[in-house]
Amino acid sequence: MAWLSLLSLVGLFCLDCTDAFSTIGSSPSLRFSALSASSGSENQDGSTHLHQRREFVIQSIATAGVASSVFLPFAKPALADDDQSGAPTPTQSDEKIDPSINLPKITQKVYLDIKFANYKPKTLVIGLFGDSMPKTVENFLTLCTNTSGPSYNGATFYRALSGMSIQGGAIGSNNSGKSGTTAFEGGKPFTPDNFNILHQKAGLVSAVRNANGEIDSRFFIQTEKDAGWADDRYAAFGVVLDEEETGGMDLVRRISKVSVKTPQNSPKDPVMIVGCGTIEG
Repeated sequence: MAWLSLLSLVGLFCLDCTDAFSTIGSSPSLRFSALSASSGSENQDGSTHLHQRREFVIQSIATAGVASSVFLPFAKPALADDDQSGAPTPTQSDEKIDPSINLPKITQKVYLDIKFANYKPKTLVIGLFGDSMPKTVENFLTLCTNTSGPSYNGATFYRALSGMSIQGGAIGSNNSGKSGTTAFEGGKPFTPDNFNILHQKAGLVSAVRNANGEIDSRFFIQTEKDAGWADDRYAAFGVVLDEEETGGMDLVRRISKVSVKTPQNSPKDPVMIVGCGTIEG
């Protein structure tokens, strides 16, 4: 709403800086006759001219408000690979957890060995919130340890958004990011435990939703502290740990800045998980 109103003010500035202003839209209230200095048709009454400009700004702001109220609710979520317009609204909870103040208990640790560009594989360690997100963690943990079923070993990070997130784990979709599979029977997606953990800490690991609001193997890691756009839409279940001799958040941010192909922001060179498992202790 604010930026649309700002555009209205820019329109007023342009009106002051030019002798001609084209007809705007089909609404009579937004039309202005073109001004031509050479024809001498410019409004001779300064007060009337000023009144017209004020009316234009008011009408533009009103139109911007209507447009924002109509179109913004249908804006596509930042991480959506599918149309989520029909997805159920997550259940709201009063038990919100700010991990920057009160980090949920880490019950298990897993690692992902990641290879990209000409770098040797670097290890990323993730702490999992098993008490807060039991089923979501069970799924992720199993995909990290499976030796005969679906596994993150061989999966890629299929999207890199500098200053936002890296997204990976699209098992079984040829790393397109369009779908994934779970560790449960038939690889069926499921509803996450809850949406209680706020996205207020860099390094949070969250599940990506499908069109029905369910989750599978896909996940994203936020690169910045404040990712409030993800609250109540994506379920956070773990956090990147900066442990000795591991990549930590430096590795995550390096991946987020790799060269990508538009419009999907997929890395030009594969960013691959070449090993994964649990860490004891």
